Amino acid sequence: MRKLLTWTVLASALAGCANGPLSSTAMLTYETAPEGAVLYEGGQALGPAPVTRTYAHDGKSEAIHTPEVTAVWPSGARQTFWTLLPPGADRVATLQRPPGAPGLQDDLENAKKFALQRERDTDRTKAERARDLARDSARCRSQMAKGVAAPVDDCH
Repeated sequence: MRKLLTWTVLASALAGCANGPLSSTAMLTYETAPEGAVLYEGGQALGPAPVTRTYAHDGKSEAIHTPEVTAVWPSGARQTFWTLLPPGADRVATLQRPPGAPGLQDDLENAKKFALQRERDTDRTKAERARDLARDSARCRSQMAKGVAAPVDDCH
């Protein structure tokens, strides 16, 4: 009987651990289409999309009610969005430019600038990773330990 009680208590404890505590926050990444719209929340500029926000759960309701976020494109076109998130969520929302709003060409040109910058950032990140891998190679570690500089020194 004592073993049964011990196993029951242990099983209950493990079951509680398996579910884990309920998260008290949720994350939402806002994107825009076309990209490059500036996001506003409560009258405060968040910057150009994409922007990730973390929202706190009040502990009283089942879902987190996000505040309204407004995307404003250079043409002046606007789109407002809010949603309900379950605690622990990590979601992405894309705010679409209103189809009939004037100035679409301006917004598409602006989006090209953001795409070009994203491509440059990706290239820079790849180059940094390659440089880090080279620095961590056996050849570089040996070269740096000896204090010898090579004709092409990619180790520093």
